[in-house]
Amino acid sequence: MGKVAFGKLRILTASVALCMALYHMVSTQVLLQGTVEHNTTHLGFALVLVFLTALEGRGKRSRRIYLTVLVLCSIVVLGYIRVFSRELQLRAWFNTVPDLIIGAALVLLVLEATRQTFGWLVPLLAVLVVIYPFFGSLLPEPFHTTSYGLKRTISNLSVSLNNGIYGEVLSVSANFIFLFVVFGGVLQATGATKFFIELGKLIGRGLRGGPGLTAVVSSAAVGSVTGNIAANITITGSFTIPLMKKTGYTPEQAAAIEAAASNGGQIMPPVMGIVAFGMAGMTGIPYVRIMAMAVVPAFLYFYCVGTYVQLNARKLGLKRYSEEVDLKAMLSAAPRFLVPLGVIVAMLVKGYTVWYVAFWAIVSAVLASLSVCVLKREKPPPVSEYLEGFVKGAKSGAQIAAMSGCIGLILATITMSGLGVKLSSGIEVWSGGRLLPALCIVGGICVFMGMGGPSLTAYIIASLFAVPALMTMGVGFEQAHFFTMFATIFAYLTPPVAIGAVIASKLAGGGYTKTAVEAVKAAAAGFLLPLLFIYCPVLLLLPQRPIAAAAGVSAGMLMLFSLQVALTGYFLTECRFTDRVLALLSFVFFLIYFPLQRYILFASGVIIFIILIFRQVQAVRKGRHLLSKDNAGA
Repeated sequence: MGKVAFGKLRILTASVALCMALYHMVSTQVLLQGTVEHNTTHLGFALVLVFLTALEGRGKRSRRIYLTVLVLCSIVVLGYIRVFSRELQLRAWFNTVPDLIIGAALVLLVLEATRQTFGWLVPLLAVLVVIYPFFGSLLPEPFHTTSYGLKRTISNLSVSLNNGIYGEVLSVSANFIFLFVVFGGVLQATGATKFFIELGKLIGRGLRGGPGLTAVVSSAAVGSVTGNIAANITITGSFTIPLMKKTGYTPEQAAAIEAAASNGGQIMPPVMGIVAFGMAGMTGIPYVRIMAMAVVPAFLYFYCVGTYVQLNARKLGLKRYSEEVDLKAMLSAAPRFLVPLGVIVAMLVKGYTVWYVAFWAIVSAVLASLSVCVLKREKPPPVSEYLEGFVKGAKSGAQIAAMSGCIGLILATITMSGLGVKLSSGIEVWSGGRLLPALCIVGGICVFMGMGGPSLTAYIIASLFAVPALMTMGVGFEQAHFFTMFATIFAYLTPPVAIGAVIASKLAGGGYTKTAVEAVKAAAAGFLLPLLFIYCPVLLLLPQRPIAAAAGVSAGMLMLFSLQVALTGYFLTECRFTDRVLALLSFVFFLIYFPLQRYILFASGVIIFIILIFRQVQAVRKGRHLLSKDNAGA
């Protein structure tokens, strides 16, 4: 492909992306189409944009022809559905041959678009789930499922327009997720991320773990907006990782801190990541409530990561390092982030819909950026930069839309075939009806599903059968969903895949295995918090007896601190073997306190922790005494 042709292709792709963003923004203010037509337009834009973006990657002539055909097929298929949408709904499950051909083509296009953007895992899972009922109908219990035949299956998954690809997940993508992904792209284009970086420097000044804390603060803030761990690591890690290595962190520790902090951005209010929007759309829980419920868990998580940073900094003997803070850049970038943030929070609290709020968040981000330039008499960024932010956001949103259609295939099959009921019942049977084993089984499934694919995919699929199973054992609706969401989000840091560790280790030039292990240490809270939600509902701002609530929060903080002492081998000074054992014992007592709810266990954890403090104080005094004797002798 020549340079001229490639340039025209980029212009075409950008134009489609801008049209997609514009359509969705206008749709928040004016009712342009009905629900089915809106979802069709959303999916049509998404498929065309995904394949055009893939074409930008160049490659062999045969690949370019293949992708061009996919673009044309997407236009034809979605155009057919848009024109005949009413007729298709009327003859659902009794479709004509052309309808079924279009339906089968749509399924293949969605699978291929998902493969192009997220790899083979999710499409292969979708194919296996879709074809299973055809064989499951021939199998005995408990493997038996219901099959509706090829024609009805194609209709149900596509051209019936009320299930499968056109299920609830696609509506969530169109109405909850897309515009907030665009908002993240626009916010990056305005230069608001500079505020996060400088704020991180300011908070980390003068502390031993300064650069590490800079990474924690900046990555948490950026990740909250982008909701994408890969993008977050790339944006903040290019600055924070070299700085951490410069001050004495090993490459693996620097990469682990960045990966853990970036992944935590997905649970960081008030914006959080796309999984939270997915939860709001799927469950009907108001987003502002999800945002509020995530405050304490986010605090505990970053408290744990920050503890890891500080203890390792002291263990390595790092000197206090004050990175110069560019206050001018910080003050200039602050309104570009704080103004749209204030708009989001205020409008959500007042009860406006998520996509209406997203529209004004985007508008306020652009206006705030231009206002800062006018007030400071600076030359505003070129229009091309703002447009590039819209294009990047639309491309990411299109990828999520394609994946949403693929998830719809899985969910519809699980629901219609009876697989969901069997999986929920299976969890009860495998756990013997006991809650703790059930939580371990569900957590294991969530981690397995989240390791290799997007967190949103894993959460939606797992919640379909995990949440009903947990609710039958007495777990609250919101607790069950938060448990599933956290378990899938932190699968991104779980070996052997650990995508976050893969990206960060490459940036840091460190070993993947060591980075993955260190990332699990730093992010330990992420793997433990889901369990705490079930036994200590006050962490999610749900009602609980005052004494139990106070004990639960205290136990959670002491448990996480004890665990980090045991893992890092440092507290007030270097820990001996006995000290690490005491820290580990304290952690264990606090941990088992939650499911058993026996205050004797809580008290035992506290007593052991006090003994650990006493031993560490004695060790510090002894060390100082020996040091003074050496100095006197000298």
